[in-house]
This record gives sequence, C-alpha cells and structure tokens, in this order.
Amino acid sequence: MCYSNGYKRIIACMMAMSLLLAVGLPVCAYPSEKGVEQIVGSKMTVTGKIADAAGVPLAGVTVVVKGEQGNVAISDIDGLYTIKAPADGVLEFSLIGMQSAQVPVNGRSVVDVVMKEENLLLDELVVVGFGSQRKENLTGAVSTVNVGRTMDGKPFTDPAKGLQGAVPGLTVTFSNGAINNAPGINIRGMGSLNAEDGGSPLILVDNVVVSDISLVNAEDIESISVLKDAASTSIYGARAAFGVILIKTRSGRMGSRFSVSYTNNFSWGTPTVLPKFPDNAVAEIAAMEAAMARGKQAFDMFGMKAQPLMEGITNWIANYSHNRHGHEMIMGEDFEVKDGVTYFYRLWDPVKEMYQKWTPQQSHNLQVSGGGEKISFVLSGGYQYQEGILKIKPDILNKYNLSLNVNAQAAPWVDLEARMNLRQTDYDYPYSYQDPYYYMWRWGTYFPYGTYTDEQGTKAWFRHIPGYLHNASYSTSRQSYYNTQIAATFHIGDSIDLRSEFAYSTTHRNVHETGGYVTMWDFWGGGLNYNTKLPGSSFDEVELASYRTTQITSNTYATFERDFGEHNLKITAGVNVETGQSQMQMSRKTGLMDKELGQLPLATGAATVNGNASDWAVVGWFARANYNYKNRYLAEINGRYDGSSNFPSHSRWAFFPSFSLGYRISEEPFFAPLKQVVSDMKIRGSYGLIGNQNVGADRFIPTMSTAYASWLVDGAKVLYTGLPANVSSNLYWEDVATLDLGVDMRFLENRFGITFDWFQRENRNMLSVGETLPETFGTAAAMVNDGRLRTRGWEITIDGNHTFGNGLSIYGNINISDYKSVITEWNANSANLLTSNYKGKTIGEIWGFETDRYFTSAEDVAASPSQVGLQTGNFVFGPGDIKYKDLNGDNVINAGKSTLQDHGDLKVIGNTTPRYQYSFRVGGAWKGFDVDIYFQGIGKRQLWATGNEAIPYYRGADVMYEHQMDFWSPENPNARYPLPYTGNGSTAISGIRYMANAAANSGNNFYPQTKYLLNLSYLRLKNLTIGYSLPDKWISRANLTKARIYFSGENLFEFSQKKIPIDPEITAGSSTSNFYGRTAPFERIISFGVQLAM
Repeated sequence: MCYSNGYKRIIACMMAMSLLLAVGLPVCAYPSEKGVEQIVGSKMTVTGKIADAAGVPLAGVTVVVKGEQGNVAISDIDGLYTIKAPADGVLEFSLIGMQSAQVPVNGRSVVDVVMKEENLLLDELVVVGFGSQRKENLTGAVSTVNVGRTMDGKPFTDPAKGLQGAVPGLTVTFSNGAINNAPGINIRGMGSLNAEDGGSPLILVDNVVVSDISLVNAEDIESISVLKDAASTSIYGARAAFGVILIKTRSGRMGSRFSVSYTNNFSWGTPTVLPKFPDNAVAEIAAMEAAMARGKQAFDMFGMKAQPLMEGITNWIANYSHNRHGHEMIMGEDFEVKDGVTYFYRLWDPVKEMYQKWTPQQSHNLQVSGGGEKISFVLSGGYQYQEGILKIKPDILNKYNLSLNVNAQAAPWVDLEARMNLRQTDYDYPYSYQDPYYYMWRWGTYFPYGTYTDEQGTKAWFRHIPGYLHNASYSTSRQSYYNTQIAATFHIGDSIDLRSEFAYSTTHRNVHETGGYVTMWDFWGGGLNYNTKLPGSSFDEVELASYRTTQITSNTYATFERDFGEHNLKITAGVNVETGQSQMQMSRKTGLMDKELGQLPLATGAATVNGNASDWAVVGWFARANYNYKNRYLAEINGRYDGSSNFPSHSRWAFFPSFSLGYRISEEPFFAPLKQVVSDMKIRGSYGLIGNQNVGADRFIPTMSTAYASWLVDGAKVLYTGLPANVSSNLYWEDVATLDLGVDMRFLENRFGITFDWFQRENRNMLSVGETLPETFGTAAAMVNDGRLRTRGWEITIDGNHTFGNGLSIYGNINISDYKSVITEWNANSANLLTSNYKGKTIGEIWGFETDRYFTSAEDVAASPSQVGLQTGNFVFGPGDIKYKDLNGDNVINAGKSTLQDHGDLKVIGNTTPRYQYSFRVGGAWKGFDVDIYFQGIGKRQLWATGNEAIPYYRGADVMYEHQMDFWSPENPNARYPLPYTGNGSTAISGIRYMANAAANSGNNFYPQTKYLLNLSYLRLKNLTIGYSLPDKWISRANLTKARIYFSGENLFEFSQKKIPIDPEITAGSSTSNFYGRTAPFERIISFGVQLAM
C-alpha cells in the first residue's frame, strides 16, 4: 500500500527509541519530583506510586481527597499519580479488584501506597454487548480473561495462543506449528455443519468485527470477555449465534502523567516430538523387501534393487562414514551408477539436514501514554519477527503494528474518542515445488541430501527436496490492515448517555509467487542426468494476486440507568449497521525469461486471469433491559430485529428475543448466618433465540459458471456456460436456541469461588443438503433449512487467591468443560449411510472394527470368521496379520451395507471431538519475584490417522520409522505392528470412513480399528513464567518506574498416550492429503525479556 514504506520508518524510529530505553538511557524523562513540596494556597502537591503486594504498579487507581468533590486523580500505567491535597488531608485509593485504602498525608509530598488484592471481583465491571455490567449482577454466561496472567511476559505472537484453556467452553486449536497457521476457535462446540464458518464466534475489537484475532497486538489488550449464551450475545444479532469474544484495547487516563514503557521478548523454539528414522537402514530395507514380496512385488526404489543397495550401504558405513562432513557427494563412494541405475549409499540425518535446531523469534513493543484534565492518549508500536523451522530457505514472518487511542472531554456533557490501528504482516516463503514436510518424511535416510560435481566441474544438487529448496525463489504475501474509529458519547442529564460510533476498516493482501525451472542431477528416470527443466513446465510461472476487503460499521445507541429506591433499571437500545465488500484478482503467466526476475511482462507463455467481487450488509435494531431489586433479584430482556443480505428479499428480516434471570440468594436476610462460609451465591438461567446469517452470500442465487471447453472449433477453444446452480427460494436464517443454567458461589470471605454452567444449544433450521437427485437432473441438490443439531455440555471454574501478612500472594484456578453434539434431524440421507451425516449421529464419531489379536497360523485363519472381503491387491491374511472380531456373529467380517441399520461388524470406536478440556494455573508473588505455572490438556479424544507416520507402509515406497520396526514375527508374537505389507493405503470397504466425505482410511491390517486408534488426550505444561521486578530504590536513579526481567517457557513437557512420536495437538497432515503428521511441528519455546517503564 502507499503508506507501507513510511509506516516502516515510523516503526524503525520507535524501535530505535526502544533500544535507548533498553540500555538505560532516559528518553523524554521528566525530572524526579520526589521530596519537592509545592504549597498552593492551603494545598500542596502530592505525588506517589501505587503498587500491589508484589510491587507491580497499578494503573487506573482512583485517588481522591476524603471529603472533597471534583478533585480526582487517576494513576497512570506506571502506577504514578499527582494530586493537590491539604497537608492534614486523607487520600482515598480505590480500584476494582483491590481493597480500598485511606492514607493520611501528614505533610508529605510523596505518598507511596501498597494496595491489597480483593478476594473477589464482585464489583468488577465486565464488558458486555454495547456496555458493561457489574459482575455480581450478571445473569448471562460471561467469562473474563485475566489478561495480565495469560499474556503478560509470554512468548505469544498471536493472542489466540494465550486464550487456550483460559476460560471454560472456549476451544482454541492449532492444527500444526507453522508460523502463519491461523487458529481454530469455537465456543461450546460446533454450531453448524454447512454454514460458512462452522459456528465460529464473532470477534470484536472495540466494537468492530475482525476476521482474524492475530490482527490485535497482545500488548494493546486491556480486557477480554467471552459471551457464551443467547442472553449475552443476542444483542449482536446476525453473526453472534455461536458466541462472542469482546476485546477492549488500552485507553489513556485523564490526569495521568506522561509515561513511556518498553517490553521485549527473545525466544527460541525447538520441535516438541518428531518421528525417528530407523537406526538400522539396512534392516529397514530388508523389511520393505519382504513386505513387497508379500504383495508379489519386487523391491524397486527408483530402479535400486534391495540386495546391492544394502551391500553398498554396509560398505559405506564401514569405510566412509567416519569422514563425511559436508554436502558434496563422491562418485564411487557415496553413490554410483550401476546398470543404468543410480544407487545411493551415504546415510543422512534428514531432521538435521532439514530442520533448524533452534528457531528464533523476537518481539518489541513501545508505548507512550499521558493525559491532562480533558484529554488522554495511548500511542503504541510493535514489531514481531518469527522464523520457520526449515534450515534451508526458512519462511519468515514480520509483523508491524501501530495504534493510537485518544479520549477527550469536549464539554462536560460530551466525550470524544478516536482510535487508529495499523497492522502489516510480511510473510516470505520459498516457492513450493514440493511440500518439504511431505518429502523429507517419505524416503529412507539413504536418499541424497547433497551435491555432486562431475569431471567437467558441473555442480548441482540431487533431485530431492533440499535441491528444490536451495533453488527456490522467495514468494511474498503482504497483508495490510487499517482500522479507524471515531465515537462520541453525549451525557443527557444524570440518567441518559447517547453514544454514536463509526468505524472503517480495510484489509489488503498482495501475493507474489515466482517459480521457474530448477537444475538438478536427476536420477528418477534411471542413470544420472543433468536436468535443467525440473520439475516441469507447470512450475515455470509467475503469479500475482490481490485480495481486498472493506468494512464499515456504524453503531448508535442510548443507555438509560436510574435507581428508584431499591430498584435499579438500565435500558440500552440502538441500531447497528454493517456493510462489507471483497474483491479478488489473480494474474498468472508461464514461460519465465529469468526466474530471478519474476514479473508478468518478463514471461512469454500462456496467461490466466481470474477475479471476483462480492458485497453484503447487515442491519439490526436492538434493545436490552436490566432490572435488579436490592441486588438480589435480577432480570434481563434482550431483543434484536435483524436484516441480512444473505437471504432472499422475502426472508431477510427476523426477530430474535432472549431473557435471563438471576437470584442472589446470599443477599437474603436468612442467609446471613452462612456468610462467613458462603460469601456470595447466585443462581441464574437464560434462554433465547439468535439467527445465524453466515450461510453464504449467494446460496439463494442460481449462478452459472463459465469455462473453456476441451475441444476446438475453428482452431480455438469454445467458451461455454454451465447449468445454473440448483437453489432453494426458501433459504432462511438458522435459528439457534440456547438454554443455560448456572450458579456462582464464593467462599471464606471471597477467597475461593466456583462457577458452574449447564447448557443446551440447538440449531433448529440448520442448513443441510437436500434429498439426493437423479444424475439426469444435471446438478446437485439445493441447500435447505431442514437440519437440526443439538449440543449439550457443562463448564466449571474453581479459583482462589490469598495474600499473607508477609506480602506473599498466591492464586490458582481450574477450568473444566465438556460438550457433545448430536444431529437430531437430517433428511438428506434417507438410507442412513455411514459415509454421510444421518439423524442420531454424534459429531466426530469414528466407525471401525474391534481388534481381536494376531493370527498365529494358516490353520488359525481357516478356523476364524472369513476376512476375505477385506483383502485388497495381492494381500492374503495369514500368520502375523490382524484378526478382527465378529460382532454380529455371522462368521464373516464385513461392513454390511455400511448403513446405520446394517453395519456388519463395525461399531463406533472413538470420537474426534475434544472431550473434558481442562486447564489449571497456579502462581504467586513475593518481594519482587513472581511465578506463573499453567497446564492445559484434553481428557478424551481419538483420531484415526492415515499416512505412513501412523500406518507402516501406507504407501508402498514410504519409509518405515523406528517405532514401527517392532513388527510381528514368530519370535516376536506380541509386537506392536503386524507383519509388514506395502500399500496399506487402499480400502475395499467404501463405507468405513470416520467422517462424512473423508478419504479412504487404509485397508488390510489397517482398517479403522481399536488397536491403532490414536489416543490424543494429553496434559501439557503450556507455560512457565518466572519474573523479578527490581526495587524502586535501584531503578529510580535511571528515572525508571518499573524494571522487570523474566524467563518464560512454552510447551516445556507433556504427558500423553498416543503411542506414536507425533505431538498430541497436531491434527493436520501435509498439503498432500491423508498424511497425518507430515507438517510443521509444534515447538518447545524458551524465552526471556524485559519490561521497562518511566
């Protein structure tokens, strides 16, 4: 974009300032005011620092002079305040979550205060839809994230990582460890099977929708609220059916001093768990030869035969392995050409060749804030750098962010706000000729990871993934996000606030990919050839693509609040309008003149151009009324009238109501005797309807696609138009009904607490596929609103905290949640085939056989129920193969008709849904030291994985790993794996799939079954952080108000029972489908950093 270079210069200047801070040179520092007494009339100027028991500065503390009106100060981000007070006056300090304090001035010009933490944040203001509420009066299911504990001083480059396990019911997953991997986020499970996002929550930052939580800098976040039930989310309407995540960024404080803070983090990551190649390559080749012989195939690895290959490797180990250090390979020693075939003998460590031992990342953040009597601001800038795991041409991610928040009091009756946020992400990655994660784990360790120079001095890499990477050009993806907001709040009398917000945001991503021919020593076709045209003409290309989305948001709403004696009434009503546009354009051209100059004008081949554009709009009128009597009886009513452009004109508008009730039984007079034990107790319940409009913007429009035919007319291809899509004119909102019952309890003067929720969410008009049509109809069935999905679950949170008299403070919390989703209506699969969704299906279920044991002899096979129908290719069941259980007693092992009514010997053997998700955190602080320990895990989850890391010889030529060398033999009858056979990736039973539309899951010995079902439950030390805040007497000489150093570790260790060496959080494979685990690994990360303020 036009501002990108200037933007980077701004960031560079801010980083330069941060370096000055890091070495202790004060920038823009004010003279110390300690010990200075200024008498103004009968008052003096009092300054000081406010901190908690651990010495951590407290921002936002309200400071007043007891008995005076209008004389208020607010502590800044460093805990500093300034106020005018009588020499004999008393200062009162108050902050939500801390015990109020009163301190006499006694003529002092410096009054420092240590505030104790409240045991319960009952008076905490929780951010909810278009407003805030006191926590004690909440009647909906709302959880708040302790931002300081979850993200402060952690090596998180994405705020989503800090949210894993932070609140019950919020699921955050990463399918692999790639640095550009986007998280999967949902609240209380899957909400829809065919909606665009599958039921993802709505994410708002300062009341503006964002599509990607990584657009927010974690250092800018002030608070996070997670809204789970209909009563809490319905005010957001059309896109909030499956929960809302509200993020509020930091704002300045009126009356705060000018302050500067700088934080950094330097991190290094190393893979958590990786498969191991066999220690004995010769034994692995022998096992593969025997496995191929079982299938009546001869060992042939690009022409290499087993016996000469094993002899050559044995000779290389004995004579040459001791002096091989570089990548240059020697003809006649490391490899040779024999009978027109290139044989490779040198053994490599693919992990060492392909992966960095430690991958670096770093982040820097600089924040400047201040405020006068009528204006305040926060200006922050940040930079993050991450490097991918690959040693050769690693992908690199640079993130830059700049934000400015300004608050001003234009008049006593009007407040103004302005927010601006810039975020640029630069992702550089090598052009993908081959997926490196797929191919490095595919071949044996004798495959060449080196170069060769012939007698004429011609040097090149061998045709393998290292050669492609070394020759690849860097491709780029540049994404710029810009958001600006303005808002005005008008105070009308004592009871009414009228607020209007306007926001404009745009995301622009440019992608530039350059391929080109690669020159390598090619042995794939036999012999050894210097090939300058690898891997083929389709990769000799340059491609430029541009993606742009724009969104405009306008909110106008009024809030009325008044006490009527012991009654309190609060009403909020307004209108929300959102419009959006998206555009895409792609240009591609083949025939590069020079692969180092990847530009469209410098390519001479065929050109391809593509593009599209779309727009949408949402309008919603909303209202909410809150009532409470004596803070004892609580009620809330919500309503929203929504309109969406995603539906036909006759069904665009719908009304969605919700309500909630609460009863604080602890406020009843009869409860008083129990107060010393049960400090607070609230029972609450909610029910409501919300409409989901995320069903696709054009599913009611019968679109027609165009393409060029594969035949010629008059020497040219003909452009043709396909049949119009089959659509339903009655497409309608998905109606999501949610029931929530909960109880909140606090004990022992609020030191400990328990929150429990039970919920049921039902998508009543879920989008589903219509009845199957005959092929002669010419197109697929239309999507219709006749499905129903029900999710039931529960959540519990237990927390506690205490501060001892010696200043030691401790805290802890436990979160546990569970849910299960069942399809209760589904008309598209009248035959109830297991390969599709059906009525009664539990989401995530895995169908398979129950494993019995290994066959021990040919006689054992003959005497057992027949498994002939399970055999594929040349495979024949024999000794050392899997015997499946005959569950239906018909003496034949099969899947019947693969239907719910006739599934033969299949049964549900597991489920991919993460069950019993839990986390627990403990920590404390004392005399400047602080520690935070965070564990996270899943209690129950299974996966049927495909690919050779889970199934030996899934594909015939794939290597077998060290953990798979434990296979059956007469001498090893209790082995982990059966007698090897190559080519287990085919299946004879199309109906045996663990999810609808999943690919084949392998056959013969490896049909989905109980023995090799992966157990993905785990417990992981997600983060350990230890910090130390230097005493004030040390840092004050450098004009610093805070100096903290810390060490942090992420994913330091885990406990799991998956039985294969793959990280339990990985759920993805390579870009080549059905190869679980061949992907970027998760990392253990160690880091350190500093936090400075002045």
